Amino acid sequence: MGKKAEYGQGHPIFLEYAEQIIQHKEYQGMPDLRYPDGRIQWEAPSNRKSGIFKDTNIKRRKWWEQKAISIGIDPSSNQWISKTAKLIHPTMRKPCKKCGRIMDLRYSYPTKNLIKRIRKLPYVDESFEIDSLEHILKLIKRLVLQYGDKVYDDLPKLLTCKAVKNIPRLGNDLDTWLNWIDSVYIPSEPSMLSPGAMANPPDRLDGFHSLNECCRSHADRGRWEKNLRSYTTDRRAFEYWVDGDWVAADKLMGLIRTNEQIKKETCLNDNHPGPCSADHIGPISLGFVHRPEFQLLCNSCNSAKNNRMTFSDVQHLINAENNGEEVASWYCKHIWDLRKHDVKNNENALRLSKILRDNRHTAMFILSELLKDNHYLFLSTFLGLQYAERSVSFSNIKIENHIITGQISEQPRDTKYTEEQKARRMRIGFEALKSYIEKENRNALLVINDKIIDKINEIKNILQDIPDEYKLLNEKISEQFNSEEVSDELLRDLVTHLPTKESEPANFKLARKYLQEIMEIVGDELSKMWEDERYVRQTFADLD
Repeated sequence: MGKKAEYGQGHPIFLEYAEQIIQHKEYQGMPDLRYPDGRIQWEAPSNRKSGIFKDTNIKRRKWWEQKAISIGIDPSSNQWISKTAKLIHPTMRKPCKKCGRIMDLRYSYPTKNLIKRIRKLPYVDESFEIDSLEHILKLIKRLVLQYGDKVYDDLPKLLTCKAVKNIPRLGNDLDTWLNWIDSVYIPSEPSMLSPGAMANPPDRLDGFHSLNECCRSHADRGRWEKNLRSYTTDRRAFEYWVDGDWVAADKLMGLIRTNEQIKKETCLNDNHPGPCSADHIGPISLGFVHRPEFQLLCNSCNSAKNNRMTFSDVQHLINAENNGEEVASWYCKHIWDLRKHDVKNNENALRLSKILRDNRHTAMFILSELLKDNHYLFLSTFLGLQYAERSVSFSNIKIENHIITGQISEQPRDTKYTEEQKARRMRIGFEALKSYIEKENRNALLVINDKIIDKINEIKNILQDIPDEYKLLNEKISEQFNSEEVSDELLRDLVTHLPTKESEPANFKLARKYLQEIMEIVGDELSKMWEDERYVRQTFADLD
């Protein structure tokens, strides 16, 4: 019934890149190129104590010395080896070994200091999402798109650093600024930016870390990324394909971060001092709705809770449902309804959390199967993109028992930024779906059987027969997401043609019905495992 997630030796895009690198003229003569079984020996760590390749690191360092001399770099000079790696790389772009994401090896991505500077601009509010993995050229374009010409006046103070002290005044022409940033600022390796992967010769064959910054984790960056979530919209709503008014929920999260009165509120647990962060009472990563209601937890308590629900969390969610709210997203509602009333204590709540984790994993697998067949248009209907068509504000903020809510007012919004928000959220959702199974925890359980496989195939057949106008639109979206790099401009245009719920083809409604039936089968199977030792064990292992 269930099977564990499987892992390979690297993402297919990375493996293809590795073959291209070893065949490139710049890397000819690299010592100990392959293992006896034919695999490329990409990593050559310096701490090998034995084996036929224990001296590979030394051999390769000598190779790098000769390469440096051949291109005019003195091996006794400062940072000679990293300079050599950068100069000989054929494209200065590489895919991540783990997820396949292609990133610029130049200093091209915003650091926390640049993000802080942007956040301090008086006109930048919490609705502007900043991703530390977004290329600086795209980030600047988005800033100008949303906030207009005033951004040009602030670019010098945003970009000034030790490496580039004098920023020219280039007027209000976006192309001129982007050309200067690309040709002058980035090559200066400014401290406001970081590379997609750090240089690492001779330990890595191409001279760069195998994992790009998207997947490379170390303590300082990990802490920064947790902080970063409080600065940006909650990407997890799209990464985990949950329901909910993400515009309103993100707005309230921003208020929790910035409102001086809310900052004074204490933590739910033992009145730990604030400022507190916004905790989803029903975790998004388990499939709960991204709702504009949060409980206040200090950072340490929020981190310790992770994806685990408590008995009181479950009771609160049930009460919210009794008051007419939707708390469970489409793919977890069935298993939630089956087992929520069986939660009598914290152990039961943890048990249900573990079951919901496996339910989510199976749902993401099923969606990824549809993605493999390029059903992008249908899948986009699950992302709640219509919420971008309004702006919201909160009044009558209420905090009771450390739970914060407010009264929502909304106005229609039809601007270029609406298209930008839709396009970015599509990209987040589809990129997450593409890499989900590869990244998922090895302990995840996949619920699969013949009934589920048959229904997946039925859905695929149904979606092959959509009207021609939607086939053409789907092909254009697929072309973008299957290309090496998505064009933001083209994607912004495509989202304006997405069907509404009222205008979507009948095939979509039927396919959605079958998807719901699949998740009911999955829920039934997982419900049978309520007493299984997989879920009953008392350990508080992390739920990813």
